[in-house]
Formats: sequence, C-alpha cells, structure tokens
Amino acid sequence: MFAQAAGEVEIDMSRAEVERLAGEHGDAFYLLDLDRVTAAHAEILAPFRCRHPATVVAYSVKTNYMPRILQRMRELGSLAEVVSEVEYQIALKAGFQPGQILVNGAVHREDFLASLLLQGVRINLDGWYMLDKLHEVSRAHPHRIFRVGLRLSYPVPDAEVSRFGFDAGEDGMRRLADWFRAHENCELIGFHSHFCFAPNRLDAYRARIAGLADAAAWFPQAHLRYLDLGSGFRQGDDGPSFAAVADAVTGVLEERFPAGGRPELVIEPGTAIVGHAMAFVCRVYDVKTVAGRTLALVDGSSHSINTMGWRTRMPVEVVRAPGASGGEGDREAEVFDVVGNTAMERKDHICAGIPGPVSPGDYLVFDKIGSYSCTMKPPFIHPCPAVIAREQGRYELVKRRETVDDFLRTYLF
Repeated sequence: MFAQAAGEVEIDMSRAEVERLAGEHGDAFYLLDLDRVTAAHAEILAPFRCRHPATVVAYSVKTNYMPRILQRMRELGSLAEVVSEVEYQIALKAGFQPGQILVNGAVHREDFLASLLLQGVRINLDGWYMLDKLHEVSRAHPHRIFRVGLRLSYPVPDAEVSRFGFDAGEDGMRRLADWFRAHENCELIGFHSHFCFAPNRLDAYRARIAGLADAAAWFPQAHLRYLDLGSGFRQGDDGPSFAAVADAVTGVLEERFPAGGRPELVIEPGTAIVGHAMAFVCRVYDVKTVAGRTLALVDGSSHSINTMGWRTRMPVEVVRAPGASGGEGDREAEVFDVVGNTAMERKDHICAGIPGPVSPGDYLVFDKIGSYSCTMKPPFIHPCPAVIAREQGRYELVKRRETVDDFLRTYLF
C-alpha cells in the first residue's frame, strides 16, 4: 500500500530558493527549519511547566540524532535521552555533559553499563541482567550509593503490552522490592515507561502516569525523584492538545502525591519536536504513463522519506519550473504518483494521489518528515543528500552530501 498525498505543506520555499540550494547542494536535499524546532519545543513544554513546574524535556535522540538539532535542544535546556552507547557518544559530541544525558535502552555492553553506574549517569534499567550488573558494581563499591530508575511494562487501555522493561504485575514488583531491600547502597529514584503506540487519548495518558504512580506504592521508603512518561506525544489536529494532555497527566500527580512531595516529571518527545521541522526537496527527472498511471521519477527514494514505512499520509507540493511542460503525462495528469531512484520495483513507490500537473524539471517538497528519515537513510544505491538548516531566513549547511568514500569507510580491501 502506497502512502497517499494528504495534508498541507507548511514549509515555504520559493522556486528561486529551491534552485539556488539545489545548485549548491544537489538536486535533492533536506531542509531543517530550526525556528520550527524551537517553537515545537516550547509548544510541548510550556503547558506542562505551567501546571507542574518541575517538568523536564529529555529529547529522544533516536528520532533524529542530527548534531544541529541536539545542539539546539541543549541550548533550550533539554536533556538528551539515548538508548545506546553510540547515541550516548553522539550526545557527548553535541556538547551534552554526562549529567545532561538520560540513558534508556534494552541492550548495553557490560563495561558501558558499569561505567554509567560508576559515573552516576541517570539511567533507567530495563531488565534483570542490568540489576545483576548493578549488584556486582555495588558490591565492589560498598561505600558508594548507586541511584537508578526502572522501566516498567503495564497495561494501558487499547495499547500493546510493551516488551521492554520490568513486568509491573504483583509478582514482578514484589521481586523488585525484595531486590532493593537486599541492596542497601542501591537507591530507586524513578520509574519510566514508554508507549509509543498507545492511543492519543486522555484516558491513555492518565493510565500511563497512573501506572508509574502505582509502582511507587511498592517502595514506601524510596525517595522518588522523577516519573518518566516517555513519549508518544503527537503534533497536529488528531487528538487532544498538549495543554489537555498536561492537565490529564498533572491531575494524576496532584491526586497521588502531596503538594511539596511531587516528583519531577520527565517527558521524552521526539517526533513532537522535529516531526514537522524538516522537508525533503527533490527534482522530477521524468514523467511517464504506465498502465494508466502517471509516474513522476524523482531524485529520492522511500529510504529518503519513509524508511520505516510508517507514513501513510504525506503533505506534498509541486514547485513548478517556469514554463514547465514536456513530460508525456503532463497534459493528462490530474493526479500522479511518485517513484524513486532505486532499482527496487515494489518498495520504491513513494507516494500516490498527488494533484497535477507535473513536468520534468519541477521539484517536489515532502513536508513533515523530520523523524526517522535522513538518519535512517541506508548507504544504498544513492548517497544521503545534504541537510540545510534555515533559521530566521538564513541558510546553513549542517550535513554535506555523502560520497562513495562514506559508503566504503568501514570496509577493508
């Protein structure tokens, strides 16, 4: 099933701007709008801070680890939420200090995990092998206090049960409580959950935060510093506003914890911050009609925009060339489909149902593709295009176009 053209393109680019950038950086490029990143950060944080001042954003690095985005998050006071050693190193290179990084993730090498524990980096443990490593490290350093959080898995209405974290059922929580009682120099300071596919409904958000609050009852002696709601926040008109979500979540905190004793609230937005902040711009090379379908061939692919295959609706706009004509389908194309530049017959049908006309030499702008796009583009057939950042009308190259040397850098000849 192809993604369908739907929604409004919000990133504004003139034909002259497109041609100038294409002339400098190639017929395909990504545009990162930093003004939108900054605005989206404020849009999600402000309503939570208004209701619960002790709210912290931990930006989801996996969503888009582009250093320029991470630098902006750091400038705005966010933590970096990482799920691997590689992401941890990327966050450090982007300027975050270890104390500004929150580590999640199901798989970490033992020596990396030990180094995090010894440094006191904020970490949410995901499984019993991590507690085994904490046991080993804490016994080797009996005079030190080790503070950790736990990721939990529990039911949320109409959501899949997460495979990540500790089972928050009675048996699982009793076992965890026993473990911490037996480890006096290990302190439990927070709980974490992440339900990226939970319904975008207020009852689901309430259930998510209530599940974390429920877990606190098993540890009456613990001094909880934070509850980490994870992400799954969505931009757009489909669902409640961030203000309504903040009301629902903070309302549960007010019910369950006394004033003056409420924990810090951590949220981990990714797509809610960068999803609408990037566009992919690509040149139309050819237009033809095959079996009654008008096909526009572009310098881009599904790997450039939709590697995960999650996007079923795409805002697309045609930037017409002056006096554009000449494609065999141009005169007839009330709608057209877009196909990509790889040799993949089935996979590289990018989008269907775009209003025409379209001609060779036009450019297409695919908007709102900031999450899981350029950082997931594999080194396959064509290189990843350049990324150009725009802020207050000024343009800056923040990632050059890849070359064959980038493809082959890790191979040995």
